[in-house]
Amino acid sequence: MLENLKSLNIHQYDAEIIDIRIEETTKCTISFFQKEFRSFNEEKNIGAFIRIYAHQKWYYASTTEVNNLEKEIYKLLKLANLSVDKQNRDIQIKETIIDNLQNDDYTYKLSKEDKIGYINTVRSIIESEPMLINPYVTWTDNVLQKYYINNKGVAYSYNKAYSGLLDSYTLKENENIFDTYHVKCFQYKSEIDNIKEEFTRDLTEAKLFINAPVVEAGKYPVVFSPQATGIFTHESFGHKSEADFMLGDPEMKKQWEIGKRVATDIVSIIDTGLNANDSGYCPIDDDGNPAQITYLIKNGILTGRLHSSETANIMEENTTGNARAVNFNFEPIVRMTNTYIEKGDLKLEELLKPIEFGYFIKNVTHGSGHSTFTMAVNRAFKIENGKITDPVKMNVTSGSVFETLHNIDGIGDEIEIVNQAFGGCGKGEQFPLHVSFGGPYIRLKSYNVS
Repeated sequence: MLENLKSLNIHQYDAEIIDIRIEETTKCTISFFQKEFRSFNEEKNIGAFIRIYAHQKWYYASTTEVNNLEKEIYKLLKLANLSVDKQNRDIQIKETIIDNLQNDDYTYKLSKEDKIGYINTVRSIIESEPMLINPYVTWTDNVLQKYYINNKGVAYSYNKAYSGLLDSYTLKENENIFDTYHVKCFQYKSEIDNIKEEFTRDLTEAKLFINAPVVEAGKYPVVFSPQATGIFTHESFGHKSEADFMLGDPEMKKQWEIGKRVATDIVSIIDTGLNANDSGYCPIDDDGNPAQITYLIKNGILTGRLHSSETANIMEENTTGNARAVNFNFEPIVRMTNTYIEKGDLKLEELLKPIEFGYFIKNVTHGSGHSTFTMAVNRAFKIENGKITDPVKMNVTSGSVFETLHNIDGIGDEIEIVNQAFGGCGKGEQFPLHVSFGGPYIRLKSYNVS
């Protein structure tokens, strides 16, 4: 496929920028609902996105006819009032090929029967619980092969695959109800060896919440789990780092000025698409720019933001490898890859020790916000005299981004990255884009819960 793209010789057309992106995707989903087989679906797609930039405008098209791309190129050249005749231009093509899928240990390569076997393992755990209603168990595979070329001499291909197993259900005792879920994301068969133990532990914990008391709303010292840290980082701060939010908004640029102190000096936040084990893996972006490690905050100081080629040019900053499209039907926009808080130097016990009374937020279902944000909490516990104790029902947490970042006064010494096989990040019409997020346990000296 990459050789076919190179043979188009798009660098010989009279356009400032031409690029082509081809994506092959495979998605497999197997699901059971209320103890009955619900669906098996395997969907394969292939398509291309072609762009031309000329006269300070973008012209683009998407197509599933990947063997007839010249026709789409000619259409766009005419729309842009450019010549379809090729020029005699020599250009050195720098080709990058990254193949991560040769290993037979990838879970997406398991048979349908093996995948249903893992589903049935989880079903046997949750469906044996008499208080359980509305059980839903599903397996998913997501496989991507991407090819790209532009008229500047960049050509690349890479691939990635991620699988997941999810259960969601309701526990009911008398009038008390608790809705919850557990998800396991993985790439390799060795990562699913312990699913029976993991999903059993999760159900045992979930049962503690049926009759748990509701928190009294207010501000308390709080400790976030790595999962809660990740959603906070992604939703409350990460989106503000996407440079297209600032275009044409002087007030936003002033509020998020590089060099400004935005957090305590123990806080550093990174975005990177370099790690092939992350669901946010993106070694080269959809503008042809390589991924890198981008410090958004370094020791409490705002040091960077995320860019496409276009936003970097407008704001006169460097590209970061963050131009991403959710699929071949869309143009690339500025998106996160794997965004996380860098680890500190405290054990969990040390983070908890000073807290006489507060809360430990373990599981967050989702978050949203801009200058202020909210997170929906699924599981939380009391912290009493430096120990995690009883479960509580907590609906939402909220705060302002800057106030919360300045309230972080302790960071754990281990990082956990949360990957996504189900759902993803949404921005505009482009959902769901697979990202990853996470970080260490963090402590906030004051945080609003309800």
